[in-house]
Amino acid sequence: MKVFALQNLRHAVLLFAVNLIFSFSLFSQSNTEIIAKGSYAINLGITPQTHANALKPYGFIHELLSDYPVEIKWIINSKKSKDGIDFSLMGEDFRSGSFVIPVSYITEEVQQSIQSWEQRGIIGSYLNEDKALPVFTNLSVAPKWTLDKQNGSIALVYFKAAGIPGSAHGGYNSSNWKSPDELGICDDIFVMPHAEPKFETHKNLYFWNRKYKGAIWAGCHAGSQLENLYGSVPEGDKSKLIQLNFLSAGMPGARTSGLIPYYEHRFATPPYLHQFPSDPVAQYLGRNDNAMINGSERILYPKKANAWREGAKMIVIDPSAPDVPSLSNGPGAVIVYGNGFDNPENGLVMYQVSHDFSGNDPENVAAIRAFFNWSFYAAEVKRKENFIRFQNDKGDKIFAARVGDDLAKMLDLDPILFDLDKAEIESKAARQLDHIAAYMQEYPELLIDIRSHTDSRADDKYNIKLSQNRVAVTRQYLVNMGVDGNRISGRGYGETELVNNCRNKIPCPEDAHAINRRSEFILSINCDLYTGNLKL
Repeated sequence: MKVFALQNLRHAVLLFAVNLIFSFSLFSQSNTEIIAKGSYAINLGITPQTHANALKPYGFIHELLSDYPVEIKWIINSKKSKDGIDFSLMGEDFRSGSFVIPVSYITEEVQQSIQSWEQRGIIGSYLNEDKALPVFTNLSVAPKWTLDKQNGSIALVYFKAAGIPGSAHGGYNSSNWKSPDELGICDDIFVMPHAEPKFETHKNLYFWNRKYKGAIWAGCHAGSQLENLYGSVPEGDKSKLIQLNFLSAGMPGARTSGLIPYYEHRFATPPYLHQFPSDPVAQYLGRNDNAMINGSERILYPKKANAWREGAKMIVIDPSAPDVPSLSNGPGAVIVYGNGFDNPENGLVMYQVSHDFSGNDPENVAAIRAFFNWSFYAAEVKRKENFIRFQNDKGDKIFAARVGDDLAKMLDLDPILFDLDKAEIESKAARQLDHIAAYMQEYPELLIDIRSHTDSRADDKYNIKLSQNRVAVTRQYLVNMGVDGNRISGRGYGETELVNNCRNKIPCPEDAHAINRRSEFILSINCDLYTGNLKL
C-alpha cells in the first residue's frame, strides 16, 4: 500500500508540474487595451460569493448582449495565480474575471439597466480614468441554450439563479426543448445535465458540433456514456464508422476508445486540484469540490490504453484518484472541456460531473460559474468560427462572413464616409448602400445593425447627435430601397470609437479625420426566418 501511495504521489506531483507549465503557456491570450474613463466594470470577486454578486452578473451581460448593440470586454490577467488579482480600481481588487462595458456603449438605457441589476445584487464601478486592462476576448453575442428534452429541467435552477430569462433556453416547458436530432444552425449550446444517450438518438451531435459549431455540455454520467457511443453513418454511396469521443482519443469502435463507464470505477474524493487560473472557464472564486460529489458520475477517466485529447483542458482534477493507475492512466477529470475532436473549427464540448450542483453555498456558486463561463465563451467561439456563405441561386457572388462582421467590408465596398458636420448621403455612398440593400433583399434572413461614427472635432454631445442623424438617414435610404425597417437597427457612437489617435486637441490631417467618419453594418441572422439559403 505504501508503494502504491508513493506512486500516486509521484504521479500527482509530475502532473501538477506539467500543468503548471501549461497554465502559463496555453492561456496567455490577454491583450492589454486602454479602456476609456466612464466604462463600467463588474466585480465578480466579492466574498462571500452569492447568487446576487456572482451569478446575477451573467444575467446582466446576457440582457445587454440580447437587447443592445454592445461588445463586452472580458478581463482576465493571464499571469495570475488561483484567485489572483486581475486589476485594481480605486483601491478595489477585481478577481475571478471581470466584465467591462466600454463607455461607448453606455447609453441612458444601459445606465438604467446597470442601476436595475445593481439593485438585484451585482457590484461594479465606473472607471475614473483611462486604464490599461488585460482583455481576454470581446463578448458580442448572447448565448442561446437548448435544453435536452429528456432531462433539461435539472439545469433550470442555474438560469433562475443568474436571472437569465426562459427565452434564452426554450422556457420552462419541455415541449419547447429539443432532442439531439432536432438541433440546427440557430442552436448554440445543447445542455444535457443527465441522460442515457444512444447512438441512434444522439449521433447528430457529431455533425452538429462540426458543421454548425454547436457546443455540447454534459453533466453526470451523460459525458462518459456519450464518449463511448459509436456506429455507422452514410457517406455518399458508402458508410463510415464514427464515435462520439469528443474529448478522449482513440479510433472509432475500438474497445480502448472513450471513457471508463461510470459503473466500473470508484468515486473521487476532494480536495481537488484547480488548474489553469487564467483559463476563461476557471474564472470562479474559491473551490467547487463539494458541490460536485453527488450523482452516479463524480469523476471521468479515459480508458487504460487511451488518453484525453491533447487539446482537452482539465480545469479540475483529482490528483489522487483511486483508480489511477490501476484502471486508467488518468488524470481523473472533474471539469474538462475543449474543441470537439481537437479541431479548433468545431464547437466546444464540456463535461462537468455531478447530477446537480445547485445550491446557495460559495462552492455551488463556483460550480455554476464554471458552467456559465464556458457557455459565454462557447457562444463567442461559435461566432468566430461559424461562417455564413452568401450566394445567389446560380452560385455566384459568394463570400464568407460571420455574425458580427461588417457587411460592407464583406461585400468589399468602399467605406461609407460622411462629409464633415454632415448627415447626408452623397452619390458615392448611395452606390455602396445600393449593394447592401440588394443583399438584404436577396436574403430575408439577414439583419443589420448600423453603427455610425464621427471624428473628434466639435463637442462630444454634438457628435453623438450627429452620428445618430447619420444612422437615421442611412436607415431611411435602405428602407426607401425596399428593405423592411424591422430588419435594421442602429445607433450613433459619436467619437467614442475612433480608429486612430486623432482625439481631442491632437492635430491630424483631413484624410485621417475622414477615416473616423464611417458607418458599419453589423450582420446577424433572424433564426425565425431561417430557410437554409445561408450556407454554412
